[in-house]
Amino acid sequence: MTITILTMLCFTSLYIAGQNANAAAQAASWQQALSGAESAVDQAIAALNTGTWTNWVTLSGSVPTLQPQPGPTPTGASGLPGSNQYNYVSNSITSQLAQYGINNALTASGEGSNAVSVWTTIDTAGLPLDSNGNQWYRIRATGTASAVGPPRVSNQGLDSSLRKIGLRFDRKTSNAISSPQATRTIEVIVQALAQSIWVRGITLENTISMSGGGVIDSFNSSDSFKSTNGAYDITKRQSHGDVATIASGNSNLNNTYVYGSLAYSGSAVKNTTNVQGTISTPFNATIPAMSDPSWTSGMWNSSPSQVAGTTVLTGGTQDSPARYKLSQINISGGNVLTLAANGDGSDTYFEIWVTGKMTTSGSGYITQDPKVHVTYWVDNDITLSGSSYVNGTGVASDLVINGVGAHKFTDSGSATLTAVINAPGFDMTISGGGSVSGAVIANTLNISGGSGLHYDEALNTNGNNSTIGNYAFASWFEDTR
Repeated sequence: MTITILTMLCFTSLYIAGQNANAAAQAASWQQALSGAESAVDQAIAALNTGTWTNWVTLSGSVPTLQPQPGPTPTGASGLPGSNQYNYVSNSITSQLAQYGINNALTASGEGSNAVSVWTTIDTAGLPLDSNGNQWYRIRATGTASAVGPPRVSNQGLDSSLRKIGLRFDRKTSNAISSPQATRTIEVIVQALAQSIWVRGITLENTISMSGGGVIDSFNSSDSFKSTNGAYDITKRQSHGDVATIASGNSNLNNTYVYGSLAYSGSAVKNTTNVQGTISTPFNATIPAMSDPSWTSGMWNSSPSQVAGTTVLTGGTQDSPARYKLSQINISGGNVLTLAANGDGSDTYFEIWVTGKMTTSGSGYITQDPKVHVTYWVDNDITLSGSSYVNGTGVASDLVINGVGAHKFTDSGSATLTAVINAPGFDMTISGGGSVSGAVIANTLNISGGSGLHYDEALNTNGNNSTIGNYAFASWFEDTR
């Protein structure tokens, strides 16, 4: 009797241990199948981003739910699929495409399966072009991992219902299989993120922070239905004030309103309830560093060497702009710097290189006459306060402020600065109820105190010819059928 009891205890222990080992192996294979499908999505995004379609083929018709058999001589993919096509890559060297060198089997180690196979399709899914004229795509990826162990149902009923391991039949095809396997399919919609320099309102290297009544939106200075006399009008607000950050870090929108889309890489941006467009990740782009102009001695006006009081500077033509290299600009206490237009009514051009700080304070300000176009390069901090810069043209592209190096840009006060700001190394602050009308490239951005940014859509002059170069997730879900 003692031997019988001990035998029963040993058998029960071994049975439970075997069942638990079987369940653990199936769970591991289930996770590996998902990892395989996600790896296939990465493979598809890499093809989209680089335009490299090695081992892909292009097939016609609707996207299949089962792995297609493209025949002995499929057409190699050379570009993006059309409206009635899909690009496809096979799952393993045992497929019909083996003769073309296609191998999409992954080798793994540890618990579960040591081999995972995947197959992937990319198609337009009938999606329309977005507001920038770019096509979004659907990626459908299936990963399959063998489930180590006998074809035995898990001892956990809920576990079996969740994991849906194919024990004797492939649950996707209903075909008989020689050993248990886990199969998972995910579907991703990827958004085209154009990379032309002013294609969005805000492009950042790092974090964005907003508070108070801060707002980001858009208008179009070239369209009377989307602006008033070329200026931002809140009653004609548009929703293309897009924001993108390469490294989101501790970004926090504090539920302020963004009338546009948000793209980021890194930690999820906090408090995005009031983002009116899509939220997508990842965002990968290279922002070119800003450098000083390559002027040499004699290529700029000899005087003044700095501007610190009431001064009038004269300009030049588009082919021969007036160039000034200044040690600083410091306008304060009722002083005015005037960038004067030519007397003949023609367009006037300035290029101004400031090797030190650019500062306006108190009642001092800079005024730029109508028909004047100005480009600045500033090598130190930029501080504009109050009604400190009057862009008489009313057009953001006529005032370009380039920040060189890693410094600070502060725009405070209640006025609107109409400009495009390209300062990829600068930490920028917009505060005091004022705003920037145009677009911003910076390292970080803080918008507070009811301030905002109004993106001028007219800056995106590339239209449908914008360079894509990057796709990001707009949606992700698993097909559990």
